Amino acid sequence: MKRYISQLLIIAVVLGAADLAKGQLTPRMQKRGTPFYNTEVVRFPTKHPDSSDVTVYLKIPYDNLQFVKYDSVYRAKYEVSLVLFDKEGIQADGKIDRHTVEVSTFEETNAMDVYETPKYRFRLHNSLYKLSVGLMDLDTRKTTYRKHTVELEKFTENTIQISDLLIIDEVSQSADTIQGFTANVMNKLNDKRNEFYLYFAARGPKGPAVVEASVLTTDNEVVKSEQDSIQLGPKPTRTYIRMDTQGLNYNRYIYKVKITQGQDQAVRRKDFRVAWVGLSNYIANLDKAIEQMIYILPSSKVNEMKEAEAEEKKQMFTAYWKKRDPSPKTETNELMNEYFRRVNYASQQFGSSIKEGWRMDMGMVYVLFGAPNDIERHPFDLGSKPYEIWYYFEINRQFVFVDDSGFGDYRLVTPLYDTYNSTF
Repeated sequence: MKRYISQLLIIAVVLGAADLAKGQLTPRMQKRGTPFYNTEVVRFPTKHPDSSDVTVYLKIPYDNLQFVKYDSVYRAKYEVSLVLFDKEGIQADGKIDRHTVEVSTFEETNAMDVYETPKYRFRLHNSLYKLSVGLMDLDTRKTTYRKHTVELEKFTENTIQISDLLIIDEVSQSADTIQGFTANVMNKLNDKRNEFYLYFAARGPKGPAVVEASVLTTDNEVVKSEQDSIQLGPKPTRTYIRMDTQGLNYNRYIYKVKITQGQDQAVRRKDFRVAWVGLSNYIANLDKAIEQMIYILPSSKVNEMKEAEAEEKKQMFTAYWKKRDPSPKTETNELMNEYFRRVNYASQQFGSSIKEGWRMDMGMVYVLFGAPNDIERHPFDLGSKPYEIWYYFEINRQFVFVDDSGFGDYRLVTPLYDTYNSTF
């Protein structure tokens, strides 16, 4: 399926949108580049005001792991590496962990809604740290890194402390007590959910306190709010807040928790979004996603879609990708996922300080044609500016990029559509 989707996107550019469903499978992309995953770093107070627990949550779609068939099962192996550096650049802590995943069917290997969810905890003195998280697929040996700045605030014993807020996907309960949970990590809720939970921990002077939990729009208008009481003390109190999703439409929101004890207050906020079932996990903002479709839609259509009202915009976007869904009986639209995966990769690999990676010429070619079969690099040839040649053997194309400025801004000098016509 992964190779098939990659081929469909190439064919869509070469033959036009009307011929999208006529794509033929050729074995070009067995590997899809570095593995994609999400991370969330959550800071929790401890009973010692000069230290904190830092928990790193990962969420790795099965579709982004390389499964290999062994007898009657499909198996993927990956390695997670975490390194923490203090403000002097000295390693403060680290972990390396290996995992094996086994599934029984090929379909499960392509699942975008089934995840590996490892987590790792560190006890640190309150200070400033740099965190590097690496995920290596042990079959392809390709690694993706995520970088985080972790600032642990210094508090006194008489100060209210609230951890970062964590949205929970699933909870395991015994009677009315929550025994465990799976972190959401992506901070995205689908519009079919009736409720969700928020988790945090708080500490402070011993005694009762009032918790006010609110959902706000990005303009800080209150959508819903509720109050409860908790008991604070030197040992952090774990708190779960259940919130129904009534009144939350496809949009971005802010979750705000305020704890008040006498004259003292502490506040934490968290951004999240509500999306509809089937929307690609690579999409964080619908307007941005529509803008990123400029390579496959005329600019007039892009502007028409962006300027539509919220519900109409959603319908137009959904209709476009539904017509091109290679497996319409499933919730996942593999073609949409592949397109925005490429946009995400291009944004990470080809960007500059003044221009997003997917807008660069290399990013454009990568989005439209995927990873090249071969790259010929010429960074230091005498009498020549730096240039690269990307080869795509199956479609008999090559693209030449030249760095005229010398600052890594490679411009495409090969006509994109010299012999092919695109009707997108």
